[in-house]
Amino acid sequence: MRMLRGFVRWWVPELPRARVAWVRAALAVMAVIDIRLFLNSTDDRAGTPEFFAPVVVARWLHLPPVTDEIAAALFVGVHVGAAAVVVGGFRRLPALVQNLGSVLLAVAFGLWAVWAMSYGYVSHDHMAITVGLLVLATAGTARYGGGDAADTAAGWPLRMVQVLTVMTYAGSVLAKYVISGGSLLRWASSGTLAWSFIRRPNDLNQMLVTHAWLLRAAQWGGLLLELCSPLVFLLRRPWLALAIGAFLSFHLVTFLLLGIHFLPTVICWTAFMPLERLPGWVRERRWSPSGTRAAVDRAA
Repeated sequence: MRMLRGFVRWWVPELPRARVAWVRAALAVMAVIDIRLFLNSTDDRAGTPEFFAPVVVARWLHLPPVTDEIAAALFVGVHVGAAAVVVGGFRRLPALVQNLGSVLLAVAFGLWAVWAMSYGYVSHDHMAITVGLLVLATAGTARYGGGDAADTAAGWPLRMVQVLTVMTYAGSVLAKYVISGGSLLRWASSGTLAWSFIRRPNDLNQMLVTHAWLLRAAQWGGLLLELCSPLVFLLRRPWLALAIGAFLSFHLVTFLLLGIHFLPTVICWTAFMPLERLPGWVRERRWSPSGTRAAVDRAA
């Protein structure tokens, strides 16, 4: 029974409700950027229904090929929902604005993503943000300035975003295992990065493409980082911050070398961060006579 209680406590922890507001707002902004710049197949393919190859979720929902009208409605829905989520985090606005906006954003972006991936490449970096917006919509009202007040209604969706973020890296290891014919050793020792650099040349990666030992070391490093991703759940500050920094640095290097950004996954790392402390941190460091006097008194 004690083990069962511990299991439930881990999956449904008490986490700060204010963090929900910050994470939801970050994902909302990312959703708008995403449909405008990256995940635009839903809009582009409205005139080519012959290329529609529905993914599993699209088949479950019995979705037809997307039309211009559907794409336009989802586009507006994502923008309206995102705006409601971002401004709804302030205390002066009715809770209904944030709650309805969160549901609208989750549904509109989720359908947009499902349709987009039914016309070609399935982007596994969208798993955490797509499902994350859905589960965060269940958290109810959350304000930016809510402080450290915690409950399980906020903890469960935040935990789901954390798990889905880590699963993105675990899924990448599984994909490497399948692609390499069942041998991660073969993948890590292969010329995958060299092939990628030749396929996506730029000034930086062309300086490295002939250094096989360096590329293989990078492949081993990336693979080990992905394999160790579940360990972040065992870490506490400051080690957790260092681990998150390592993953963000990994994505920065990948972007510089290959132009692959993984921004939807990167944004989901905010679920691990104590963003609920941000308003207090800003207030303490605000340049004002009262703030300076308070800081001096605490130092004394």
